[in-house]
Amino acid sequence: MTTEVKNDHIEEIRALLEAQNEDAITHLLSDLHASDIGRMLMSMEEEEAIAVFKLLDPEMASAVLLEVDEHMRKALISSISSEELIEVVHEMETDDAADVISELPLEEAKQVLDGIDKQESIEVQKLLVYPEDTAGGKMQAELVSVHQDSTVEETIEEVRKKSKLIENISNVFVVDSFHRLVGTVALDKLILAGPKVKIKDIAEPDPITVRTDVDQEDVAKIFQRYDLLSLPVVDSEDRLVGRITVDDVVDVIEEEIFEDFYKMAGLNIEARVFDPPKRSIKMRLPWLFINLITAALSASVVRVFQGTIEQLVILAVLMPIVAGMGGNAATQTITVVVRGLALGELNLKNARWVLFKEALVGLANGLMTGSVAGFIAYMLGAKPIVGLLLFMAMTANMVIAGLVGSLMPLILKWFKFDPAISSSIFVTACTDIGGFFTFLGLATAFMKMGLL
Repeated sequence: MTTEVKNDHIEEIRALLEAQNEDAITHLLSDLHASDIGRMLMSMEEEEAIAVFKLLDPEMASAVLLEVDEHMRKALISSISSEELIEVVHEMETDDAADVISELPLEEAKQVLDGIDKQESIEVQKLLVYPEDTAGGKMQAELVSVHQDSTVEETIEEVRKKSKLIENISNVFVVDSFHRLVGTVALDKLILAGPKVKIKDIAEPDPITVRTDVDQEDVAKIFQRYDLLSLPVVDSEDRLVGRITVDDVVDVIEEEIFEDFYKMAGLNIEARVFDPPKRSIKMRLPWLFINLITAALSASVVRVFQGTIEQLVILAVLMPIVAGMGGNAATQTITVVVRGLALGELNLKNARWVLFKEALVGLANGLMTGSVAGFIAYMLGAKPIVGLLLFMAMTANMVIAGLVGSLMPLILKWFKFDPAISSSIFVTACTDIGGFFTFLGLATAFMKMGLL
């Protein structure tokens, strides 16, 4: 759905809401995908979104809840009764149901668990014990597993029976008498085998597995490395407890990418382009205040050299070049380093080489861009000595940018924080302070030596 079409739908729905024409809204929504409806709801005012959500049937409502962010999901859930919520949760797969129930108040969560199917409730409760960002928290209990002594004919019958309840069956998991995973069989291989063949004879032994406590980022890397459609999840005793499907991993990858991207930009991870102005202001303002504090620190450095600037006003013209180039260089470095940490390419063992390399890159870039900047200063009417001063300050600040841009994420990683938190706000503050101090400090020294 294009943005123009979505906006047209929103305006049409708003008009129908004012006319209280619920049948027309229901008819309009029936032709849309759950993802498109979810995006529309996040672009609407909360009251409008709630009014539209209440018109959805339980099956569609369950799908739409998974397409909206946490803020909107809480608002939508709080707008319906416990009985309606039970119907909605009943339509979800166990992993999605666990995600929704984990966000509910304890009493309401218990009420929903008591209201859904007993077996489903048991499976959901098993998933609730795992942290949300682990393999256990991302897995679903729905899967097809058979004993290793089963025949192909019996296995196919099991797939047919389970297919009514399970989506995206790509393979069958083969277990022993203790429910330990011993192999997997792809559906195409299963179909081509003879009906009386033992399933253990066509199973792929020693399948790739993941433990329940593995971080979701590591799970995503396993899917990416081995091009998997699904991944079995086992407990500490190698017993099969669930599976993770590729559609869940795509969500994880998107979540991790945008989470890092937002953090580096100093944004709340729940911010969206169509958020109402009030919500956008609430999410962005805290980081802007932090930015204001760091800018004030940079300004305090400039104030120390106020006398130097008063004696040579051209310095005030050239200062932004030093700080701006350093900030851009540091942002380049931090982006590469954070990506390396996220993909597992960079760790604390090989960090020393990266620090040396980024400092060397900063030095080389500083020498080249500093030379051009010095020439530009001369063309603007500055004395050659001022051009030399600018060259030296830029070279020094580019080295600072390389060191700070690579060192800050590594320090955060060392202290078990998300490296992406080392956003451009903090890095830019360092390069601003470093650039101003170097440029104005050298200028002051040059003046005392009578060179300026």
